[in-house]
Amino acid sequence: MQCALCNEYIDDNEFVFDEAFEIDGEYWHAECYAEYFGEELEEAV
Repeated sequence: MQCALCNEYIDDNEFVFDEAFEIDGEYWHAECYAEYFGEELEEAV
């Protein structure tokens, strides 16, 4: 899996520690998502 913004490989451990997310079939590092969209991801409860 690669980040939609930076194209760097996303390790499975990054999902475990909420450092990466899958959104609508795209994979994002949390930092890349915040940089691109200007907002932080929130975990659904």
